[in-house]
Amino acid sequence: MKKAPKTLSDQEETTSETRSGSTSVNGSRETSPRGSVIEEKNKLRRNLLEKRRNLPQSLRREKSALILKVLLSEKVFSDASSIALYFPVNGEVDTREIFKKCIDLEKKVFFPKTLGSDLVFLRTRNIEELTPGGFSIPEPPADAERARGDELDLVLVPGVAFDFSGNRIGYGKGFYDRFLKDIPRQTRFGLAYRFQVLESIPSHETDVKTGRIVTEDGTIDCLEKEGD
Repeated sequence: MKKAPKTLSDQEETTSETRSGSTSVNGSRETSPRGSVIEEKNKLRRNLLEKRRNLPQSLRREKSALILKVLLSEKVFSDASSIALYFPVNGEVDTREIFKKCIDLEKKVFFPKTLGSDLVFLRTRNIEELTPGGFSIPEPPADAERARGDELDLVLVPGVAFDFSGNRIGYGKGFYDRFLKDIPRQTRFGLAYRFQVLESIPSHETDVKTGRIVTEDGTIDCLEKEGD
């Protein structure tokens, strides 16, 4: 029997975090054994993924609608001409209404596509263009217009967990960390339900932080919290 392609949820235990790192405590970094950091991240990842998956669909829609409302009030969003989105999987904040609003406002929208160990962002005019790609996540066609490095005015970032300093835990593959390192921090916005944002989470020195986190309760300014 042919095996079904693995999804991110299938691989959540298999992380690429094999280098030494540090643990973030209340926004500061302390050296921590590599295995301890990875173990802490994996424990948080398992717990929050389960909690997010168990969120009733009606509540997920309600919270996503509130997050859209908060996002629309952000100046960075209203000023943006080109925005990077993600397609929601595993109970993530739903971005499909955000996509519709962007199209209504005549903004250029880009969705990620995996290319080897990296992400590229390709323009999407119709969400129906997306088809299952890497990890079975819907992606744009390979021949779609590719975003230039300096073109994206706002990148909306998924995550399993965030903290007040902007640290983020994803699925452990490092795709977004590699992509975001060249994106100005003030234009990196995490999208999360409020329960996904903790006081502090373990982090590596190579992890890339978000500038703001948009939740159903409002926006958290990580740069202000951290004093950057």
